[in-house]
Amino acid sequence: MKAPDYMPVWPRAMSQIIYGMGWTLAEVMGNDWYDSGKFAAAILQSLKKIDYDVVLPAYIDSTFGITAAGGRYVFTDRFGYFAGFLPDKPVKNISDWSRVQKRLAHANVRNSDPLMRGALETIRNVSSVVGKTTPLVGTGYLASTAAMMLFRSSDDFINDMINRPEFANEMCRVAADWTMDWIRAQYEAGVNSVTFLIDTMGINMMSPLMGERFNFHYLCETVDRIGKEFNQGVWLHIHGNMKTTMGKRYLEKIVEQSGIEGLHLDKSHSPRWIKKNVIDRFGIPACIVLDCHKIAAGPASKIEALVKDSLTYIDDGLGTMMAPCCHVLPYTSNENFKAWVDATHEQGVHPLQCDRKL
Repeated sequence: MKAPDYMPVWPRAMSQIIYGMGWTLAEVMGNDWYDSGKFAAAILQSLKKIDYDVVLPAYIDSTFGITAAGGRYVFTDRFGYFAGFLPDKPVKNISDWSRVQKRLAHANVRNSDPLMRGALETIRNVSSVVGKTTPLVGTGYLASTAAMMLFRSSDDFINDMINRPEFANEMCRVAADWTMDWIRAQYEAGVNSVTFLIDTMGINMMSPLMGERFNFHYLCETVDRIGKEFNQGVWLHIHGNMKTTMGKRYLEKIVEQSGIEGLHLDKSHSPRWIKKNVIDRFGIPACIVLDCHKIAAGPASKIEALVKDSLTYIDDGLGTMMAPCCHVLPYTSNENFKAWVDATHEQGVHPLQCDRKL
């Protein structure tokens, strides 16, 4: 909540760093291999050329760990947000759950999945080059999101939460423990900053009351563990409109009781709303977001205008960091990516000089 030299940018750059090199995901990893050398080269080149401020030091997919649970990845030669997975998740029927639990009991996040093993090697490689000068963040998926990604199809999992809540919570418990082990492994490999915890389900795919039941406890637990074990905070990236009555109530509970350090909301929330209802109200930092589709579409002149417009609504700008509404889309050109970062750095110099629209 202090003034930086200029507004920092957290791009959450995932597969874009690979497509930005002219590669596809299928060229750099498969079900039993992960080219940590190419991933490290891509991350370091992206950071050097585009010059953002907070770095994810490896390509980490939402489905990492699925092979340990009995599934397989599917890689596309076309643009993709992340590696896909077969529609028949490991837990197709409730009777499959005990088998999956047994597999995971003998698995280890550091070596059971070759992709996770490769990602940890990438973190070590990147950390050895920029770890003393650059914030390298850890990442993981919140309980229900991790359970849905690893174990059960989205339709079946949501049905479980409604009709078999105890079973859904069992999967959340296992997924949360797996995620915490994975976060530990990232810190051991060289992560040196906060953890960005991602809740893709948010309150889009379930209600705030379901979020309280299936996610809130695990969020509090993860924040507490990371604070005690690594003396680091947690930023929560959560999807869904928090401007509704129930959404505001859930957001208030998250901020006031979980101990999160900061928030990354989605594009349902304008910079003005985030400044007033998160930063000013709760006294914690937050990302103001630019529509990632508009960043990808460009051109640079429009991106610069969007950044300028966003900054006019945030007064002194303290406690703000620029981010995409989710992540930098894979088909975003390096030129448009850099235009967004440069515009934020150039127009976000403190104290902010933009015409106010408050």
